[in-house]
Amino acid sequence: MYQASNISFRVRDKIILRDINLSIEPGAFTAIVGPNGAGKSTLLKVMAHEHTEYHGDVTINGKAARNYSPKELAWVRAVLPQTTTVQFTFTVEQIVMLGRHGHKATQKENAAILDEVMSLTGIDHFRGRNYLTLSGGEKQRVQLARVLAQVWEETVYPRYILLDEPTSSLDIAQQQLIFSLAKQVCERNIGVMAIIHDLNQAVQFADHLYFLRGGKIVASGEAQQVFTKSNIEETFCCRVNVYHDPCNNCPYIIPERTMQQPLSISSKR
Repeated sequence: MYQASNISFRVRDKIILRDINLSIEPGAFTAIVGPNGAGKSTLLKVMAHEHTEYHGDVTINGKAARNYSPKELAWVRAVLPQTTTVQFTFTVEQIVMLGRHGHKATQKENAAILDEVMSLTGIDHFRGRNYLTLSGGEKQRVQLARVLAQVWEETVYPRYILLDEPTSSLDIAQQQLIFSLAKQVCERNIGVMAIIHDLNQAVQFADHLYFLRGGKIVASGEAQQVFTKSNIEETFCCRVNVYHDPCNNCPYIIPERTMQQPLSISSKR
């Protein structure tokens, strides 16, 4: 289990996160949704232990994140940020192999893992390509393969992947592919947490859903149970209609077309 307990975080006098309690279960897909400025990316960075000056506790498999060495932390969790900048002419294979840096594996074992994750993400035919010549969607799949390579090795303990808006600049086909892959890797005793802007994709793929607004969790639970009109409207201050999608057997939303002012939090209480 990957847990955040009573997490608060501030930058100077501004409070970004307030008393956050969140769990990522091994083998499950957890989604974080919320409006711009809600604190989603900050929460992910605290969970990843990239921000260390927080109040509260982050534990990974029962051990405080503060007590992991950087190498140990890399063995148990991998992070895919919103953007990844590469300025050198690495090949795709070299980029993916960065995920194996620091692991105690043989060259043969690393090669086998590389083959698996590149095949899974559909980039094996890019192996010798210059990474800088790829499209945005292709680059994102390469970066996902790198992250998978970091935690792909079978272990006695669960591993975790943290994704920060992994599809924000991708077309709908690439978005569905990325989330489908993330969902699939949960079968390897890997817990996935993703920040997602598209609410319909969040409820389609997530097992657990957290609504974040103003640095606080306003609703959480099993995705389809908490994906309600009231929770969505309170979180996003936007009028919506919630319907049922019989093809995916899950709810979906359509925002109301209105010229009125957005809903306010005070009007909901």
